[in-house]
Amino acid sequence: MREKSGGMLEASLQWGEGTRHTIRKYASPHIDSYRCINCGNCLRACPTGAVREAQRQICRLCPDCAEGEMMFPRDMEALTARSCSLACPIGHFPEGYLNLIARGDWEGAWDLISAVNPLPGVLGRICARPCEEECKRGVLIDRPMPIRAAKRAVADWAWDNGMAKGRKYHRNLDLRVAVAGCGPAGLTAAADLASLGYRVTVFERSPRPGGMVRVAVPSFRLPDQVWEREFSLALGEGIEFAHGVAVGVSPTLEELFGDGFRAVILAFGAPRGMKLPIPGNDYQGVHDALSFMAAVKQGRSPEVGENAVIIGGGSVATDAARTALRKGARRVSMVCIERECDMPAFSWEIEEARREGVDVVAGYAPVRITSSWMHAEKVELARVSAIRCDECGRLTPELAGEKSVVLEADTVIFAVGQAVEAELLARMGLERDGAGRPAVDPASGATSRPGVFAAGDLLGGRGSVVEAMASGRRAARAVDAYLQGKALHTEERGVVGAPLEEKIFPVRLEKLEPMRLPHLGLEAALASFAEVELPPDAEELETDARRCMRCGYVEVEHELCIGCGACREACPAGDVITMGSPLRGGDG
Repeated sequence: MREKSGGMLEASLQWGEGTRHTIRKYASPHIDSYRCINCGNCLRACPTGAVREAQRQICRLCPDCAEGEMMFPRDMEALTARSCSLACPIGHFPEGYLNLIARGDWEGAWDLISAVNPLPGVLGRICARPCEEECKRGVLIDRPMPIRAAKRAVADWAWDNGMAKGRKYHRNLDLRVAVAGCGPAGLTAAADLASLGYRVTVFERSPRPGGMVRVAVPSFRLPDQVWEREFSLALGEGIEFAHGVAVGVSPTLEELFGDGFRAVILAFGAPRGMKLPIPGNDYQGVHDALSFMAAVKQGRSPEVGENAVIIGGGSVATDAARTALRKGARRVSMVCIERECDMPAFSWEIEEARREGVDVVAGYAPVRITSSWMHAEKVELARVSAIRCDECGRLTPELAGEKSVVLEADTVIFAVGQAVEAELLARMGLERDGAGRPAVDPASGATSRPGVFAAGDLLGGRGSVVEAMASGRRAARAVDAYLQGKALHTEERGVVGAPLEEKIFPVRLEKLEPMRLPHLGLEAALASFAEVELPPDAEELETDARRCMRCGYVEVEHELCIGCGACREACPAGDVITMGSPLRGGDG
């Protein structure tokens, strides 16, 4: 970078594998780190990648300034490389909207959330909360920030105040893309592509959008009216929606391409429930979890006896167990092959199930179901000594030779995974892996057929809605790169450590007791399918949001900056970013 007359710098920059360009820079952004709320807007707006997130180190050497354990300097440095923003699969910067909530700026918080998330009220209720796992407040001080609850509160506020409106997509590209499946993955992919100007048509076999969210997520976690309104708003104006259509059958992939579609995203999930191949799995009273949950949602639920046994230890298993309690079971046991500390369900899901009375039997596998007149009566269990995992992620338990355990069970529900429609994928001519799923490029979701991509539960995973949405977003980016003939950039974003003078000392933070989120009383919860987690009080949430330690802020790598001012225009917090004299790389 060369200095020229009149306070101007001349920079030579190169993007990707292209040629170098000489750019005259007349100004540079100057960022007030103490006023930056780390919302991510400027980082996304920067055309050269010059804006990056910095994370402050948090001192935890002294035992008396916080409840958390002491931490050695090397461990504090390792923790600095983590952030709530990096943990979010779809790209939220939670610090941004938490700090706006703390100021009472709910409209600004809504703008930040809705710009990234097409289903904020859905994720505000059923997100897996990976950001809260990384929240340094929870790791080092007391409890993590209630990021999911804050998102839910803002989404509901926006709906109640007329701020949440249907999205409008402008078709300025004469390129058609088909999306098969309107669950969270398909909808996110469709919304992202429509926002870029593509002509998107979503094909859904069911009469309504929603996918597994509509079919299998119980209403005590996600009320029907919430997902219905959010999917409708996200489809908005500009995305065509065709229901009652099964892509791969009618129309086939060949017919879609023949009709002018240039790319297809398959996001129709893994809609088949599974049972373990043990004796008695076909008795009356034995169900797979997906069929059971779908029947309950549709008002035609099977009879549930007094003793229910749920086979599985994941999120669907906890949902099925809590549903069985609401359908009349007096004793519900959840049996899983993993040790309790290794269960695939999230810790808070297990806590919620236990709060309602579910027993967890960890480290056991079912070996047979016995019956009385062909109706399930008991489940025989054997202790698991080890678990083996094959290359497709399928688990096989090794059983100990100890005496078996027998549980009374007139209702048995298998929540042991979901299966894809392998014969449909074969009919499409797609290569498949050992588990019957489409073989794809992990970075893009591209299948063995050119122009065909896959996303969501079709690719496996834990059934997390936020991960499914992230998968749809990756597929949309891959389709955009494919149709525009450009390289797909999949670089993982990281953070840089802030200077030591930015270090946070917990003893100096405002002393605030963490807010406790309200819940429906236990008796009322089990008596109906009403939503259990209640909305936080707005004033309490604003106060609690002040607990955010503001670990992160943004800084500029001036060697890459071209002085365009896009970061300043994107900043929602006023004059945090100002344009001043041009700076070269290494300048402050």
